Amino acid sequence: MKIVFTGGGTAGHVMPNVALIEQLQEEIFYIGTNSMEKQLVAPLVKSGKVTEFLQIDACKLKRKFALSNLLVPFRLAKSIAQAKKHLAKIQPDVVFSKGGFVGLPVVVASKMLGIPAIVHESDLSMGLANKISSKFATTLSAFPIKNATRVGAIVRNSIKNGNKKQGLETMGFDGSKPVLTVVGGSLGALSLVDAICQNSCLAEQFDIFVVTGNKTVNCNFVHQAQFVHNFGDVLSATDVCLTRAGANALAELTIANVPFVAVPLTKQSRGEQVQNARWFEQQGCGIVLNDSNLQQNLQGAVLCCHNNRHAFVAKQKQLNIDGTSKVLNYILQHKVG
Repeated sequence: MKIVFTGGGTAGHVMPNVALIEQLQEEIFYIGTNSMEKQLVAPLVKSGKVTEFLQIDACKLKRKFALSNLLVPFRLAKSIAQAKKHLAKIQPDVVFSKGGFVGLPVVVASKMLGIPAIVHESDLSMGLANKISSKFATTLSAFPIKNATRVGAIVRNSIKNGNKKQGLETMGFDGSKPVLTVVGGSLGALSLVDAICQNSCLAEQFDIFVVTGNKTVNCNFVHQAQFVHNFGDVLSATDVCLTRAGANALAELTIANVPFVAVPLTKQSRGEQVQNARWFEQQGCGIVLNDSNLQQNLQGAVLCCHNNRHAFVAKQKQLNIDGTSKVLNYILQHKVG
């Protein structure tokens, strides 16, 4: 069986694909741009899990008025033609898209070639690219969304099988204090880090670990790393997490039973993170703060999460949001013979 995966633009459109690929034994190809998805899929190509990464050019439609939007139809036509050429060569049994502007031309090209496609939406509201893609594909979702089949979130297997001892070693802690982990997603966590640095009193009660992305934190009371490959281990040693509110991130924290303080990203966003954060807060999984009052409210929120950790974890355990196996089943239904 041949499967083509696509999706990109942010890590949230790539890492769920990686989670699925890691559990498949089929012949797998990935179509994406020369950007984040290529970097994140490169280890899978090197290990042989992905046969080949095939490149296209893709354009992002800006939601506000911009002259560059006038060129979108021409750029989209070019990217569809590129994707169509790749698909005609591969002849896959199915295409799976995690969304983003990178996935749209691949889904459209699959429709033109008569290749079945599946789209999965992680957020509580569907993104523009997935809205368009859903007209040409079977549409799945992590949460209840109109015109989509709810299956649950796609989660890395390693998140569910973390090793606390290895997590503490990765972060450089001895386990004598509870651990506060800070993550910000691919769009960064500068305001989260600034708030931590302005709340040095937290270091008296917590060991603080920051995943910085491509940045370095100038703060002498935190441990930091740009990237963590064994994030499941880190989560297993984490007592509270300060995070942005990407749906994948909140789902993984919930499944790993880590209470969180979520700070939704509002800039460079269509508002989906606010919806994600409020939904998980309503389920009792964490607390939501805004960037505008983060520094003054951070300590209280972190302490509330930690002091009521068992109550938060009990609520998280009641949620059945892991849909990874259901999504795999949808993909493998297209296997011939």
